[in-house]
Formats: sequence, structure tokens, C-alpha cells
Amino acid sequence: MRIKWLKEGLEMIPLDEELKKKIEKWAAEVDQEELEKLGEYEDTGDSIVCPLIDPYVEGGKVVKIVKHRGKYMVTAGIYEQGGYAEEYYIAVLFL
Repeated sequence: MRIKWLKEGLEMIPLDEELKKKIEKWAAEVDQEELEKLGEYEDTGDSIVCPLIDPYVEGGKVVKIVKHRGKYMVTAGIYEQGGYAEEYYIAVLFL
């Protein structure tokens, strides 16, 4: 699986190279059957959360794979006490 990082999303949720490598490693290991079960994120809320990134250590960052308009995308958001602030599409996955 290949990842294309999206400059626009990374400007909103900056990730250092170490976090990007963790995301790349995790995305490469996600089971394709699990991906195929995802419904459209905006309709179903389906996602696969990255277990390698601890929001308590990474300043509230949460990273997920979702399906958006038929493509597999990586989202990142910063969650705060009481809920989530906002998510951005930070990468496209190519199988």
C-alpha cells in the first residue's frame, strides 16, 4: 500500500516524520478485507483507528483510515477534553 500525503491537510495537522512513519507502517499492515467493510465515512462514520498513535502522548492527535468518495483516506484530528475539535484528510491510500 502506498500513501500520498496531502499538503493541505498536513498544514492543518502537522505531523513529524516519526509519526508519518508510524502511520505508513500501520497502513501497510491493515487487512484489505477490513478496508473493504468500510462504508462512506460521511454516511456511516465507519473508520479504522490507528493503535500506534496514543492521543495522550501525541497532544490529542487521533489518526484513522476512512472511505471518502470511494477512496481510502487517512484523517487526523486533535481531540480535546469534552470532544473532538476538527478532522482533516491528510493522505490518500493506494492499494
